[in-house]
This record gives sequence, structure tokens and C-alpha cells, in this order.
Amino acid sequence: MRKAALRTVKALRITVLLALLLTLACIGAWYGAQLLRGNDARAELESLWHDSGEAPAPPSFNPGDVVGRIVVPRIGLDAPLVEMADVDDRENLNKGPAHLAGSACPGQAGNCVISGHRTTYTRPFFSLDAMREGDEVILIDLTRSSYTYRVSQVLIVEPQDVWVMDPTPEPSVTLIACHPLFSARNRIVVKAVLEE
Repeated sequence: MRKAALRTVKALRITVLLALLLTLACIGAWYGAQLLRGNDARAELESLWHDSGEAPAPPSFNPGDVVGRIVVPRIGLDAPLVEMADVDDRENLNKGPAHLAGSACPGQAGNCVISGHRTTYTRPFFSLDAMREGDEVILIDLTRSSYTYRVSQVLIVEPQDVWVMDPTPEPSVTLIACHPLFSARNRIVVKAVLEE
């Protein structure tokens, strides 16, 4: 009787171990697919930089186009920036940090609005809550012109507080993501202004 119980426990352990390994393999495959999505955008950005020395005029950007690069040293972010059609354009938001169509382009007067996920897909804004006043947000357009913004505010707002995306008279950038981690209850908003 005791041997049968030990065999059952051993078989159960093996089954649990196999289930755990299968789960980890599935998670690894999903994560790898998300990284490949980001790599596709990186490759597109590199080809745009090598194929042409000029950025297209802002109205010619289509949803999904790579429109530049975003670098945020504080959180270790260096990623292509894609165009998203509107705040409901999840397809392009899922590719990485996404520039909101109709908002200012990097370096231009107005509010350059950029959204990103914190815990899903490429997780570009995972550590956005680590941002502090004075931190840098660097935007690079397709001509490789670089614009450095300094963080002026970090806010937690309600999802309906869309005023954070309003145009500004000076060149500024607004980074937006869900907050807290693993929740869409609020939004974390990082506001930064272009250095002179």
C-alpha cells in the first residue's frame, strides 16, 4: 500500500512539473513574440534612417508608421516611436510607445502626446512611476534631430482627465500610461518641456 502511495505522489510530482514547464514555455513564446514585434519596429526605423535623410511631413504619417525614437534614461527606455490613430488605437499602441496623431511632433510647438503600456506587450512604460522632476525625455525624429525635454511634473489622474493632452503654447511632451501596475484604474502622466 505504501509503495502505491509513493508511486502516486511521484507521478503527481512529475505531472505538476511537466505542467509548470509547459506553462513557462508558453509564457516564453508569448514574450518572445512581443519582443519580435518591437524588433520589427526597430528594423523599420533603421531602414527609414538609411533609406531617406528626411522625415515625412507630419500629415503623411499613417497609423503604424515609425515616426522616430524615444529615449528615457531614467527608466532605461530606448525604443521606436510609432504613430497611433487615436486614443482607442490599441493595435499600434501594442507595438510600443505610440505618438498620438494630431498632437505636436517632436521639437514643434504644442503638446507631443505619447502613450505606452506598463505591463503588457513591450512594456515600455513599466517604470514610468520612477520618473522625477528634471529627468530627461529625448525624442529623435526621422532626420535624426534630437530634442531633449525636462520633466516638470508627474501626475496621477483619472482616465477621464483628458485635459493632460491639451495643446500647449511651448514645445512639450506628455507621457501617459495606466496606473498602478496591473490596473487601468488611473493614469500616470509625465509632463516635460523642451530645453532651450
